[in-house]
Amino acid sequence: MHIYAMKLTLLLCLIGGFESGWTIPLENLEKITQDFFPNSSMLLTTYLSTSFIVNVPKCVSSSKFSPSKVRIAVAKLPDASTLPGVTDTDEILNLRKTPEANLYFAGEFKSVSCRVARDLLVMDMDDSQYELITVIGYQVGAEFCRQTKGPFCNQALKPSTFYRVNFFFLDDKSAIRAHTDWSTAIQTRNVTNHESADVMFGGRAGGMIVITILVSVGGAVLAIALIVAVALSSKK
Repeated sequence: MHIYAMKLTLLLCLIGGFESGWTIPLENLEKITQDFFPNSSMLLTTYLSTSFIVNVPKCVSSSKFSPSKVRIAVAKLPDASTLPGVTDTDEILNLRKTPEANLYFAGEFKSVSCRVARDLLVMDMDDSQYELITVIGYQVGAEFCRQTKGPFCNQALKPSTFYRVNFFFLDDKSAIRAHTDWSTAIQTRNVTNHESADVMFGGRAGGMIVITILVSVGGAVLAIALIVAVALSSKK
């Protein structure tokens, strides 16, 4: 009877551990390569006084798991040469619970599959018009925590301060399986007056930045007809 009680206690502890989540050493996670600030994009190298934009992972492949979500970690640093001394995932805090944390998860979004990433564009019908939407990056520092809800907060950054970011990749069971290296340090601008305060991309909840182009039905039909004509002529 005593042995059965011990087994039951061990089983309950194991279940409790799964519910609360295990600490995951970063050295045990798969490493994914990511270019945070492509030199070819002037937009993604833009930084403001309380935010900056990083490149979003377009396609993540792994032989060990199927990426489902991407979670972004932000670290506030004293200077450009300092790296966050992180050894496990429990050291990355949540601003909802620790508002003054210097290392925290800012947000989470669905991972883009490699198949979708190869598509040239996506067209959706909206109010008798074609709406073309292209995600170009993630705006770090796009929210005020008191005005938003959800498990994470992508809080506005402090002016003239150094930051690094790191993407963590989750599988379909919401377990962290991989991460990138920390980005190069980027320093936000120093605000000297109200007119220089950030206004670019304001109000984008969650930090995802998109370019939206509305094309009239007539223009879209003409473009499609032109593509079909070119395709038919190439077959002859």
